[in-house]
Amino acid sequence: MQSLIMERKDFIQGIAVCVAAGTLTSFLASCQKNNNTPSAPVVDFTLDMNASPNTALLSSGGAVVSNQVMIINNSGSYVALSDICTHQGCSLGYASSSQQLQCGCHGGTFSLDGSVIAGPPPSSLKKYTVSRNGNILHVSG
Repeated sequence: MQSLIMERKDFIQGIAVCVAAGTLTSFLASCQKNNNTPSAPVVDFTLDMNASPNTALLSSGGAVVSNQVMIINNSGSYVALSDICTHQGCSLGYASSSQQLQCGCHGGTFSLDGSVIAGPPPSSLKKYTVSRNGNILHVSG
């Protein structure tokens, strides 16, 4: 009959193997693609470009964030994109010199059509419909 008593050395080695296996499993799980892409809001709002928070939209290259949507004056036409990075939900900034939206959290970069240019974002930004009536912009989508 074999002894059920375990040597101390064997016990410690067994614990070490279990810890290593658990650590490896956690590491591999963290490397899997995140399928929890932050969702962009559904919106329907207007902006008065003469109102002080929105006057940047009167100039080409100007941008304003409202209701988690970035509205950009692109040489007189207006683009509205989600201000939520599709990687982990950080807010974006607009660089008018390069005409790109940039995420400061992990380096994601998007074009004015919302497509991913660089970085870890798994999908494009949501694009909204913008219509203009005088100095009033209507954003929906």
